[in-house]
Amino acid sequence: MRAASGRGERRQLPFTTHTDGPVSLAVDFTRQALAEWHLVTPAPGRPPHLADDILLVVLELVTNACRHGKGPRELLIEHRPGLLRIEVSDHSCALPVLSAGRVDGSGGHFGVLIVERVTRRWGTVPDPDYRGKTVWAELSTGLTAVL
Repeated sequence: MRAASGRGERRQLPFTTHTDGPVSLAVDFTRQALAEWHLVTPAPGRPPHLADDILLVVLELVTNACRHGKGPRELLIEHRPGLLRIEVSDHSCALPVLSAGRVDGSGGHFGVLIVERVTRRWGTVPDPDYRGKTVWAELSTGLTAVL
């Protein structure tokens, strides 16, 4: 779903309990939005791996919603001048935990650490109406105007 606001453009992807492959769906959805906003290819003043960083953050947030949040409810991506904001809502009130991950070979638990290192800032907003929360992250696009 597309929406334009005075501040920029937004894309919303609702999930249902029957959504198959929510992670790959979210990444594809985000890739399409980035292409429409001309954020896929390198440009002067833009972080060199911006699209990869954005896709990585979406992948981690939606994966965390699947693993720890009883499934994602919605993905929202908003592009404003100089900023891209990602929000993933889920069905759990449990807050994400920033940990150093597992080094015992079992993998996992690096998601929030990755988000912490790649983004400008991130946080969580409780959503008592849905008995869940929204985890958001912001990345600098280096651009001063929405294309």
